[in-house]
Amino acid sequence: MRTAAYLRYSSDQQRDASIRDQLRNIETYCDRQGWQKPLVFQDEAVSGARSDRPGYRALIKAARDRQFEVLLVDDLSRLSRDHIEAAQAVRLLKFLGVRLIGVSDGLDTARNGYKLETGMRGLMAELYLDDLAEKTHRGLMGQALDGYSAGGLPYGYASVHDGHGHRRVILEEQAQWVRWMFDRYIRGHSPRAIAAELNALGIPSARGKTWCLTAIYPDAKHVGILGNPIYNGRQIWNRTKWIKDPSTGRRKRILRPESEWVITEHPELKIVDDDTWSAARDRALKTRARTARQRENLRRASISGGRGPKYLFSGLLRCACCGSSYVVVDRYRYGCSAHKDRGSAACSNSIKVPRYAIERTLLAGIKEELLSDRAYRAFESEVRRLLKTAQPDIGEARRAAAKAQAEVDNIIGAIRQGIITPATKQALEEAEGRLDAAKRRIKEIEAWQPTQMLPRAKQIYRGLAERLERIEDIADAREALRSILGEDIKLVPENGVLWAELKGGCAALSQITVVAGAGFEPTTFGL
Repeated sequence: MRTAAYLRYSSDQQRDASIRDQLRNIETYCDRQGWQKPLVFQDEAVSGARSDRPGYRALIKAARDRQFEVLLVDDLSRLSRDHIEAAQAVRLLKFLGVRLIGVSDGLDTARNGYKLETGMRGLMAELYLDDLAEKTHRGLMGQALDGYSAGGLPYGYASVHDGHGHRRVILEEQAQWVRWMFDRYIRGHSPRAIAAELNALGIPSARGKTWCLTAIYPDAKHVGILGNPIYNGRQIWNRTKWIKDPSTGRRKRILRPESEWVITEHPELKIVDDDTWSAARDRALKTRARTARQRENLRRASISGGRGPKYLFSGLLRCACCGSSYVVVDRYRYGCSAHKDRGSAACSNSIKVPRYAIERTLLAGIKEELLSDRAYRAFESEVRRLLKTAQPDIGEARRAAAKAQAEVDNIIGAIRQGIITPATKQALEEAEGRLDAAKRRIKEIEAWQPTQMLPRAKQIYRGLAERLERIEDIADAREALRSILGEDIKLVPENGVLWAELKGGCAALSQITVVAGAGFEPTTFGL
């Protein structure tokens, strides 16, 4: 009996030893049954409410591949804490002929009535999570109302425990840089410029890494430093909550209504004074209003209702210096996103390249490679292979002809013995018709040759390659380019020149020289 075990523990008050405990229980059960050691799948520190767990997805794939007949779990909640996901998993396993056993809770899908048992246990597991979340939230609410910290620790503060809970205190070595950020901002510096300056000065972020504009920008959710009221002595808790997308299982953070916010005043936590805070807030509001107007104008000008990828190589270009994406940094040029958002201290690659030049040069290189004899020979070989696998089965046609011939012979034999009726005549005509049809089908298959479909293949192939110059559907074109070039196109700066390193399906096309500024050098290729 081939067996498998699924093991999981969440990050809530559990430890990796839980995996060993679960496996020990399952292996002991297998020993009692005389079964072999199980094939092990596991997820560590992952909530059972998620369906995108790597070990869980691998388990489902292995079940589809018929790698085991029995799946053992410590209890059903290890498999899933979402009752719908649990029910779907049990239904799929049953369809695949896999028996599910819960070693500790006694579940066994081989018994009658397992549907009621799995349904109740799955619902109980999900209700446990709901109850735990509600109790945790209620406890944090009490902490927040009493002025204690009930969330993360913002930059500029440390946390001390007073015997009842954690309180925030100002950490002066960071607070001075918070004041510096606010001062720079109200003097007209952008969050991007502020991040670049901090990185150039070697000031580490809250996580000990480089600064990014999103950590500083005063967004409407009060996440960025310049928009967080804690720096003006107002602590806000319960601003957001996490909800799960039922189709993907992924969590999404949304803003709660202001009526649900818990706001407490803490003058002792003020890092910036009221005037500075008001000046920064006024500038942020004006900036957001201007941005909203610009987006509305773009929406009205847009013909299509939705917004897909605007540029052909968006998401495909990467800086070879730091690994960040090469993005559109202004209306006309691509540049390194890390250099753009974090400054030269995060990435020294300051080369910007016109968008039209990148598209023109890379497409020219791809087109030249696709139109080479070597590329066409690979295409023709693949077409022949596909046509060969699609050739009709002549054996089936011959079996049909033999069957029809046998029917004709039997009917003729009956006629020779004097069995002549209207039904006999009709049966003979029908059998002869099937025999003629089978013989025609055999001749068609014998005459069918894959090479007869190839004379125009080269013309069709060249036409497809030529269409690279007349792209209309950007989204489809990007996916096609991704399949040809692979996931990334690395842009390597060298003496003011960018080298585009191409890999993937277009293996022969390895380098194209691109030059920042007005355009590119003539295209060069290397092997």
